[in-house]
Amino acid sequence: MNSRSHVAFLLLLPLLAACGIPQEPPGEQPGADLAIALTPYFRDLRTVTATLGGDPLTLLFDTGGGATLITPALARRLGCLPSGRDVGFRMDGERVAFQRCDSLTLSVSGWPRRFRPIAVFDVNALLPAELPRLDGVLALDAFRGQVLTLDWPGQRLVVHSAGTSESALRGAGVPVRVATGESGRFFSVFAPVAGRLGLLWFLIDSGNIRGTLVDREVQRDSLLFTGSDSTVALQVGPRAAVPTAVQYATLILDGVLGTAFLQRGPLTIDLRRFQP
Repeated sequence: MNSRSHVAFLLLLPLLAACGIPQEPPGEQPGADLAIALTPYFRDLRTVTATLGGDPLTLLFDTGGGATLITPALARRLGCLPSGRDVGFRMDGERVAFQRCDSLTLSVSGWPRRFRPIAVFDVNALLPAELPRLDGVLALDAFRGQVLTLDWPGQRLVVHSAGTSESALRGAGVPVRVATGESGRFFSVFAPVAGRLGLLWFLIDSGNIRGTLVDREVQRDSLLFTGSDSTVALQVGPRAAVPTAVQYATLILDGVLGTAFLQRGPLTIDLRRFQP
C-alpha cells in the first residue's frame, strides 16, 4: 500500500457522515435478538454481508458514515442513473457531494432495510487498489428505531428485541445524541465525554482506525482532563475514566471515538427515539 493511497483511505472513512439519507420508518424491534456478523476487512475495519434480490453484497460497516450508500457500479447494475446532489463535510471540514438513487431494500441477516432514497458514492475510488472492492457502506441510519450493540471484540452487531433492550443498555449503554445537519438528512451519532467545563461530544466512528482523535481547539483550551501531552482521562457517558492515548487534529468536531475505543468492549446505543 503506498503512502498516498493509505492517507486518502484514512481521510475518507472518518466522516462519510457528510450526508445522511432518510429511510422509511423502521417499524417495531425484532421479535428476537438479531446477530449480524462483522467480517475483518483491513486492520480494525469490518464489513457486513447484505443481500439484494438474493445476491450478496459486501458493505463496509461505518458507524460514522451517516448515510448508507452504494457504489455507482452497483447503481448501474440496478438500472439506476444517479441524480441530484447532497452535500456534507468530513471531520476535517472537507466538502463531500453524494448523488442518489430513488429507493433500495437491502436485507442484513434476513432483516430488510428500505432506503428511500439511497446515497451513491464511489468509495472504491479512495481505497488502496490491493483491498477487496466494496459494494457500498452500511451506516447507522439503517438502525433507526432500534437498540444496537456494537461488539467489536466479538465481531458482531446485535439488534435487540424489546425483551433484551433494557438489560443491554444497563450493561453497556452509553447515551447518544444525533446530528442531522442543515438539511435534516444527516445521521451522525455522538457520545458524551466528560470535560473540565462541561460535556464534549465525540463522534462514534468505526471507520476511524487512527485512534481517539481530539480537536486542537479542545487541546488549546484544556477542555479535557489530561494525563500527559498525549493521553487524557477519557470518561465516556457513565463509564469510569480511562487513561487514553489521543491524537490531536484540526477537526470540525470535539473529537472522534474510533476502533481503538470500540475494541475495549461492547457498546450499546439506543436509537429508538430517532425517527425519520
